[in-house]
Amino acid sequence: MKIVAIIPIKKNSKRVKGKNFKKIRGKPLYYFLLKKIKKCNFDSIYVDTDSNEIKKFCFKNNINYVKRQPKLAKDNANGNDLLIYHAKIIKADIYFQLFVTAPLLSVTSINKCINIIKKNKKYDSIMTIKKIYSWFWYKNKPVNYQPKILPRSQDATPIIQETTGLYGIRKKSLKKLKCRIGKTPYLFEIPDQECIDLDNKKDFEYLEYYVKNNLYSSK
Repeated sequence: MKIVAIIPIKKNSKRVKGKNFKKIRGKPLYYFLLKKIKKCNFDSIYVDTDSNEIKKFCFKNNINYVKRQPKLAKDNANGNDLLIYHAKIIKADIYFQLFVTAPLLSVTSINKCINIIKKNKKYDSIMTIKKIYSWFWYKNKPVNYQPKILPRSQDATPIIQETTGLYGIRKKSLKKLKCRIGKTPYLFEIPDQECIDLDNKKDFEYLEYYVKNNLYSSK
C-alpha cells in the first residue's frame, strides 16, 4: 500500500500577501511543515507550487516537485481540484493533502492519521477536526441546545470544525466522489494548539509567540 503526502503551496495569496513566505523567527512559513513532513511515515512526499524559491528548496531537501498548473493557480481552484489532478499524475493508494498554513500540526498527529486509515478499511478518508463546546445559533434558531434547559456549555453537543490542515482519502473514493472527503470519514481530533490555520495577522502573531517561546514542536 502506497501512501503519499501532497503539499500545495501557491506563490501568491489573496488575503495575506505572500503569507507562505512570511518570516517567522527568520524562517519562511513553508519551512516548518516541509521540514517536519520528512519525519512522517509517508512513502513519498510531493510539493505542488508555482514558486521558484520553493522549487529550489524541494530539490535541496530531496522532496518531489510538481509544477503548479496555471488553471490550478487561480483563486477559484480549490483543494478538491488539486487533489483530483494529483491523483491523475501520482500513483498511490491513499492520498494525503496537507497545508503549510497549519504549521503546528505535529508529526505524532500526522502519523496517527496515517495509521488509522491504513489499518481501518471501514474509513475511506480522514481529516483533522476540533470540537467546540458552546451554544450555537443559526438563522435565529438554537443549533445544539434548548434555551429552556440551559445545559452547561461543556455538556452541550459539540460542533465539529474542520481544521483544514490535513485530509486523507483512498484512491477509489477520490476517483468516484471527486472530493477529498469520502462517505465514511474518520474525524481525528487534534489538540487546540495544533488547530491554527494561518489566515490573518493575529494568526501569525500567535505562531510567532509559539516559536519565540519554544512552544513549537517539530515532533
